Amino acid sequence: MIKVRNIYARQILDSRGNPTLEVEI
Repeated sequence: MIKVRNIYARQILDSRGNPTLEVEI
């Protein structure tokens, strides 16, 4: 479930225009 959550957080950040690397870390 953590993996799915990471993808969701990454998508949200991408929509905001924030760096996705931060979420990956």
